[in-house]
Amino acid sequence: MATRSQVAAQTRLSMSESRVLLGVGLAIALVAGLVFRIVGQLVLDPENPLVVVAVFVLTVPLMWALAVAIFRWRGLSGVEKREAAVLLVVPGMLVDAFSTALFSVVYPNMSLAAAGLFGGLLLLAYATVLVAGFLSR
Repeated sequence: MATRSQVAAQTRLSMSESRVLLGVGLAIALVAGLVFRIVGQLVLDPENPLVVVAVFVLTVPLMWALAVAIFRWRGLSGVEKREAAVLLVVPGMLVDAFSTALFSVVYPNMSLAAAGLFGGLLLLAYATVLVAGFLSR
């Protein structure tokens, strides 16, 4: 049976690795925000449900692949991936707490009717990364 310190040593990412993952998560969130600022009105148009469904369906495999690619790039395995998944999503969740609260200011290109779709898509993307951290091989 492993001692408490052995378990802690196996489950903790270094501070420098944590900073890298937080930075990567922030970069992804900022790029995604910019993309929605440019084309959000095209991909989350409530009057075009087929496109919206396609975006939601494609989000899961794309976010899963992105998370797994980052885990492999950083050489993470086992419980390290769980911690990494959290570190990847937290910056975006913090940014999006404000971007969704100020939706019409941050995304003037999108209809207010798309705000719920946007929030749902964010939750789906973040949940996918978190689940990938727990279930990916």
